[in-house]
Amino acid sequence: MMNLIESSISESPLSVGARLRYWRKLSRLRLVDMAELINVSQGSLSDLENDKSLPSSGTLIGLCQKTELNICWLLTGEGRVTVKPNAEEKEVSVVQDFMDLSQDRDFRKTIAKVINIFKSGSVSQKAHIHGFLVGIDSEMS
Repeated sequence: MMNLIESSISESPLSVGARLRYWRKLSRLRLVDMAELINVSQGSLSDLENDKSLPSSGTLIGLCQKTELNICWLLTGEGRVTVKPNAEEKEVSVVQDFMDLSQDRDFRKTIAKVINIFKSGSVSQKAHIHGFLVGIDSEMS
């Protein structure tokens, strides 16, 4: 069985209703809780998730105002699932970036060196790497 991180990378729900259900489950919201949150009936929300109807402007406004769901993703399936990435989406993004970068030979060599230092290097070597990364990170901000 795939976990949420793997399914986020490899599968994107095809319909508006399936995307809404996917996001709700990812957010660990029960149908009744989400319906109350965005001020719609449970039946209406169930109809949306089962593709029996499309979201009204009122429902979209409720989702926009009360959640971090990316409405563009909900309607088109393109872009980020949420407006502000949650911890799981950040992890998915890091994993995807790592997979993309691992095609580069120099990147693989550098990562192998860093791993080796963190496995068997001295405290001083680890501190140097950490300090370097913190310094570089602050320059990028």
